[in-house]
Amino acid sequence: MSFHTAGWLHGTEIAAIATDTWGFEVRPNEFPDAFQPLHQVALPHIGLLVGEMWDLDGLAADCAADGVYEFLLSAPRLPFTRAVGSPVNPIALK
Repeated sequence: MSFHTAGWLHGTEIAAIATDTWGFEVRPNEFPDAFQPLHQVALPHIGLLVGEMWDLDGLAADCAADGVYEFLLSAPRLPFTRAVGSPVNPIALK
């Protein structure tokens, strides 16, 4: 995603983004002096939850097999304070 989507993410109240890639924003970075500028805005100022490097193939196959694409996703973080980034153990309940 582009840095310029920050306003849209905030305005639409998107709660979380999960991707199967190592980063959810465009590469190369849009500003030469900032590494992952959308992260720098979205995490602390919008409060967006970002999940990267998710293995979604199993979930996609299960949904395709039974035709049910609705599920509750639970992916709690470890209870760190004063930090960002934590491994999660996501569970999709169908």
